Amino acid sequence: MRIAIIGGNLTGLALAHMLLDSDHSVDITVIEERAEIGFPCKSPGILYDSNRWLSHLQGWGISIQEVGHSLDDGSVSFRRAWLEKDLSLSLVKKGASILLRTRVEENGKVSLRLQGAGGSTHWEGDFIIKIPEHEPGNNSWTGIVTSQEVSGGWPRDDGTWETWVNNPSQIATESQEFSDADTFLEVMETNFSSFESTTIDGSLTRAVMLFDELSNSF
Repeated sequence: MRIAIIGGNLTGLALAHMLLDSDHSVDITVIEERAEIGFPCKSPGILYDSNRWLSHLQGWGISIQEVGHSLDDGSVSFRRAWLEKDLSLSLVKKGASILLRTRVEENGKVSLRLQGAGGSTHWEGDFIIKIPEHEPGNNSWTGIVTSQEVSGGWPRDDGTWETWVNNPSQIATESQEFSDADTFLEVMETNFSSFESTTIDGSLTRAVMLFDELSNSF
């Protein structure tokens, strides 16, 4: 069985792992427009229910102790871009294919015409799943990575802090806490339906739901 997953985001990568875990003979191709999995990243790097997802992540080659940062409330923070990168590397080791810098030019029921760095190619198989990074929504959110602690945020394993706000005025308020502009290391602006749906938990939950739907179709 051949399956194409359009979207090399966390949900798409997790779904690919689940499919291969259930049937090692499945031929998985992940199609991603970005030049590198995980970069740029515009999603929160927080996993609230680490106990629920620990066994999944370990099975996919991820060690929370090595790449995550455990917090006092039981949640775990990640540099999400690197988490996605690690998941893609372990996915390739399982035999999956990942096409980078590739966009879908034409989408048939079970076929795709693709345009990549090497030119136009054709894919044909049994299932095509398109997975956007975020669930549709009009709520504007801004993520900030800083070199100093920010209220409402969380520390990461590299000593930086990450926080997300959905009110632009909050950015100005947070900015006033610092006198050094270099404390703002990264700003991520995006739209999604809700913060909870875009956390690592939310993305993994979406993958489980998609896997269940696909399993019923096989």
